[in-house]
Amino acid sequence: MDRNKQDLRYEELYNKLLDRGMALHEGNKKRIRIGLIFLAVFTVLMILIRLITDSDRVVFMILWVIGMFAISIYLISVEYIDDSIRKTLEDVSDREADFGELLPDSEQVREKVHSHIQERHDEIKSHYKDRWREITEKAEKAPESEGEK
Repeated sequence: MDRNKQDLRYEELYNKLLDRGMALHEGNKKRIRIGLIFLAVFTVLMILIRLITDSDRVVFMILWVIGMFAISIYLISVEYIDDSIRKTLEDVSDREADFGELLPDSEQVREKVHSHIQERHDEIKSHYKDRWREITEKAEKAPESEGEK
């Protein structure tokens, strides 16, 4: 009964993790969309300010480049966070698929251990038989070679 409660708890936590991951992903998609729109608006705004004020080109060029770098850093960081969330969710999903193998039934464990022990026993037994055969063959050949001398 305790195992069923643990399984239900695990499934509940897993579903919460997936829900939060999907919510973060949706939020990141909105943030990226807003960042791209802001990038376009910022470019148009800087061109309009430059045309209206007739100020020094170098100052506006420096401000424009700094603004573009800032927006690009924002977009890259949002994408990096989104990618790391996606990889984490994939890892959790893969681990959940392997979860049944990590916690096998005690009967399955016993059968695997028994078969492994039986395989090792057969290997050792065949090794001893081969070794015994070699020893007896050497012992049989030894008197024959002594008789030839």
